[in-house]
Amino acid sequence: MVGNWKMELSHKAAVECARAIKKMLSSVEVSADVVVCPSYPALPEVAEIFKNSEKVGVGAQHVHWEETGAVTGAVSVLQVSAFAQWCIVGHSEQRELLGMSEEHVRDTARLLLTHGITPIVCIGETFTERQREETVSRVTQQMEVLLAGLTRPGISKLVVAYEPIWAISSQNMGETPEPAAVAEVALLIRKLTATKFGGDAAERLRVIYGGSVKPDNVAAYVSEPGVDGALPGNASTMVSQFVEIVKQVQKAAE
Repeated sequence: MVGNWKMELSHKAAVECARAIKKMLSSVEVSADVVVCPSYPALPEVAEIFKNSEKVGVGAQHVHWEETGAVTGAVSVLQVSAFAQWCIVGHSEQRELLGMSEEHVRDTARLLLTHGITPIVCIGETFTERQREETVSRVTQQMEVLLAGLTRPGISKLVVAYEPIWAISSQNMGETPEPAAVAEVALLIRKLTATKFGGDAAERLRVIYGGSVKPDNVAAYVSEPGVDGALPGNASTMVSQFVEIVKQVQKAAE
């Protein structure tokens, strides 16, 4: 369960949201990994709120694929490693803003792994690619580049988030994929992983779904075979909705 707060909350609101999530989850039995990803300025304080928490981890929303350098306005892995144990990589919004290539995504994931941070790599097709029935070819291309830069131990620490760009709420396309279709993509991701690293590595790989995830639809997705969790965006900034999503994922895993 990875909550991507994007740029929705002010610093004060992010802190209040974190405190409320911690309080509401205090009485909830949670065995799944739950992660919140605030904006950079809120990372230190949110990390302090969840310090030593057994229920919630903290992640960054992005880091640059270079460890250091003259890249004004960017944030490096070294600047977030004290606060984040997880990091979203290659979100479609960052790909569009920064012109991230598949090689940049791969290099970022590999860099994070060397610093002990779990990469949550986003992949998915555009609306046009979907209309052209290019979902399989697009996901295959993204995964092959990613897998080419990783090792077998790295796969066990990796999370792949299938997030069809056309289904993200900010895109306003008004539709989401059928749960069975998401399961088919998850199976494809595991097959590609198995081809390179073997069946055991493919089984250990965590595959989650993102794209307008809400309390009333998350159970249908995570109940599908091979779908291990979810990546909600807007809903994760609404405490009651986020906690309900966590409960639904937890229930599906039992």
